[in-house]
Amino acid sequence: MKIFDTDSIRNVALIGHSGEGKTSLAEAMMFEAKTIDRLGKVDDGSSTMDYDDEEIKRKISISLSLGYAIYRNTKINILDAPGFFDFEGEMVAALHAADSAVVVTSATGSITVGTEKALELCQEKKVSALIFVNAVDKDNSDFMGTARAIMAKYKSVIPIELPIMEGGKMVGCVDVLTDKAYDLQGKEIPTPQNMQADVEEFNGKLMELIAETDEELMMKFFDGEKFTEEEIQKGLHAAIADDIFVPLVAGNAQTLKGVKRLMDKLVDLMPHPQRAHKIKAIVDGKETEVGVDPSAPFCAQVIKSVVDPYVGKLLIFKVIGGKLSSGDNVFNASVEKPEKIGTLYVLKGKKQEPVDCLNAGDIGAVAKLVYTNTNDTLVASADSKIEFEKIEFPKPVISYAVKALKDEEKAIQGLIKMQEEDATFKVEKNVETGDVLISGLGEAQLDIMCKRVKSKLGIDITWQEPRVAYRETIRKTSQAEGKHKKQSGGAGQYGDVFIKYEPGAEDGQFEFVDAVVGGAVPRQFIPAVEKGLREAIKHGVLAGYPLVNLKATLYDGKYHPVDSKEIAFVTAAKLSYADGIAAAGPCFLEPIVEAKVTVPDEYLGDILGDMNKRRGRILGTDMSNGKQIITAEVPQAEMFRYATDLRSMTQGRGKFEMHVVRYEEVPAMNNDKIIADAKKREEEANKK
Repeated sequence: MKIFDTDSIRNVALIGHSGEGKTSLAEAMMFEAKTIDRLGKVDDGSSTMDYDDEEIKRKISISLSLGYAIYRNTKINILDAPGFFDFEGEMVAALHAADSAVVVTSATGSITVGTEKALELCQEKKVSALIFVNAVDKDNSDFMGTARAIMAKYKSVIPIELPIMEGGKMVGCVDVLTDKAYDLQGKEIPTPQNMQADVEEFNGKLMELIAETDEELMMKFFDGEKFTEEEIQKGLHAAIADDIFVPLVAGNAQTLKGVKRLMDKLVDLMPHPQRAHKIKAIVDGKETEVGVDPSAPFCAQVIKSVVDPYVGKLLIFKVIGGKLSSGDNVFNASVEKPEKIGTLYVLKGKKQEPVDCLNAGDIGAVAKLVYTNTNDTLVASADSKIEFEKIEFPKPVISYAVKALKDEEKAIQGLIKMQEEDATFKVEKNVETGDVLISGLGEAQLDIMCKRVKSKLGIDITWQEPRVAYRETIRKTSQAEGKHKKQSGGAGQYGDVFIKYEPGAEDGQFEFVDAVVGGAVPRQFIPAVEKGLREAIKHGVLAGYPLVNLKATLYDGKYHPVDSKEIAFVTAAKLSYADGIAAAGPCFLEPIVEAKVTVPDEYLGDILGDMNKRRGRILGTDMSNGKQIITAEVPQAEMFRYATDLRSMTQGRGKFEMHVVRYEEVPAMNNDKIIADAKKREEEANKK
């Protein structure tokens, strides 16, 4: 394959709502550029970009997929990101590597949630965007309704082409900038009379926008002079670079209508890597921003890992400085380890095509690196003092406990490997409950991860709501004797202790006080009493949860000069503990999380009402970027399905994050349920 210079590369992320035609558009672009010779379809599982078994089965994209289209001597790297909200991390990775984005939306006459989220993410990441209104000639489609719905919410959006419709089918388009109309073969035709008003309206908005990019152009605009073609192009480039202009075009990816004209816009209007947003980095110990630079020493960042059945772990990266060639020795600045570059690839779905080298701005893949993972920085040598800011992936918001009917350890290792492919998926063991937890952004994501393990290893994995890491404590003071006496023919065992129990350990966990006088318990057996209590507090008396905030004072006891042993006093302490804690007003403590929920203003009332139902306390509300941020403290037990419930309440427009802040006493009315659940688990464990 030809090697492309930086200014002949366009890195384009296809983003938007699920099911709007992003993968079909990627297929159409590659087909029109003759990168592929057959136009695959998502519905029949033949598309180039959706090749995973679960993607084919569900007919949705699950992972970020790469392809390319060579068009007008320009290499357009296509990053096809899933639109399903559970896989938002893939879209974040795509936008980190992309220099521009095509937001794909259907001509439904309204604005979808995915379109809103995609445009807002582009604004946040400072990635230039273009909107492609897809399926304009589908039954009941409404291009103008869709365009105006988007424009009403985002003032920077202006159509630069309008589809010409006849009998519900797209037969051509009007270039708003030139007021020239073309049929689908590119032949100039008259502009339909019924479209003239819209063309004039949008042309006026575009000319005003161009004027605002330069003082001289502003003067020319006020004088009523027309801009030259060169001035128009310069103004549009400036407006796109300043994130004040989002062009909108139309077409139908499945029938290839408008796809070539879209690629023309990507080549002519959207920025090449050197003109795109810069990346934050630490250079020589200082924070700065680094742009793509072909003349700089080699540096690159890994944006994604893919486990390929044939070549192993495949790392997808973007070259930011210099160039990378097969056989180069490089240095991983993130883990400070050397690496040897083997064969370099460009990707076309699951197909890997070898290349000799990749220049700054290009995106490729490499296998068989030993130490390198997603987010790592690769540089020319250990002397290069640069490390790029890591991609900030969304944090997991939903967790489930997993079990396998057989080969559980093998299944868990399979899940752990899945973390390499999806940075928003996590596997960990809760040391307090013993549950193995899988966490992510939604139930569909977790289900797919378990299905992938079953596909690869043949192991069925079940998942359920995790146990809450309750704790137990006491509210009152009590005293209890613990006597252990055992006689079995030979040497016996004897230990007798009197212990006072009260809340208020110095460290909040456990405090042991030796208050014995007169040698009632010999010095050598005092540590045994503490040992027995430390073992005992691992299991509370109500439901077996760890006991905390306990102060235990040993104040008296008895011993036998022959039969007293360490084990006798360990056992005596445990007997005292059982009686003493039961008499000291034991209760449950539950973890309380602080949740920050971000939603559009119209959902505020619903969120506040729902939080009250979850026993939550509202700490405050705030406004940021036109969204309400609600801060609340809620019992963790009420939040396990909140990710799904919030999505339902806000049609996917809400997001949240939470973390444990402290433990609080559980309302007494909930105690019976917690105890019953603990007994049920114990019975199930005994059956095994």
